[in-house]
Amino acid sequence: MRDRIASGDIFYRRMMLSLQEQAKVLRVEDDEQGIPHVHYEKTVLRTGYQEHAGTNVLALAIFERDFQAAQ
Repeated sequence: MRDRIASGDIFYRRMMLSLQEQAKVLRVEDDEQGIPHVHYEKTVLRTGYQEHAGTNVLALAIFERDFQAAQ
C-alpha cells in the first residue's frame, strides 16, 4: 500500500454534486500506534473555481479507499 503513495503525488476524490477534492501528498508517516497516515494539502475544485482548504490527515487505508491517482 504505502509504496504506491509518495510525497508530491496528486489524488482526487468526488464530493457532492460537481465538487472534487484534490490531495497533494506531503508525506506518509506512522502515528504513535504504528498506523500509517497520509498528510496532504487539500484543494476543493469546481468548474472554473478552486479553493485551497489547508492540510488534512487520513489513515492510509481510508485515503486509498476514497482517492484515485491523477491521470
